[in-house]
Amino acid sequence: MDLYSEEILEHYKHPQHEGTLESPDFEAEDSNPLCGDKIKFAMKQGADGKISDVAFTAAGCAISKASASMLTEYVMEKKVERLQHMNPQEMLDLLGLKLTPARVKCALLAQAVMRKSILEKKYHLK
Repeated sequence: MDLYSEEILEHYKHPQHEGTLESPDFEAEDSNPLCGDKIKFAMKQGADGKISDVAFTAAGCAISKASASMLTEYVMEKKVERLQHMNPQEMLDLLGLKLTPARVKCALLAQAVMRKSILEKKYHLK
């Protein structure tokens, strides 16, 4: 049995929305010090309150990079209010993998950074 699905490997090898955004409305970065994964996530919000553009940069394992890529596709055209309430199980469902506890942290880093970007703007934190 393969450890990673074809979709995970495809997102790792050919990530969607990898790069940076100029003047994002939401932006945050964080890392997982236990394994060295690091993700920066940025989003722009349209006048309708939905995400109109998204980008990420990542350094780390296949799971962390693939989850960031998959999350960028998921957030497009979603309202920010919906995204700030996205829970970890939704991210795990999006990935569709059974992971060990150590790998779950890798898989959830992108979702945590995305939520952090919204909360930092909402509460003017940095």
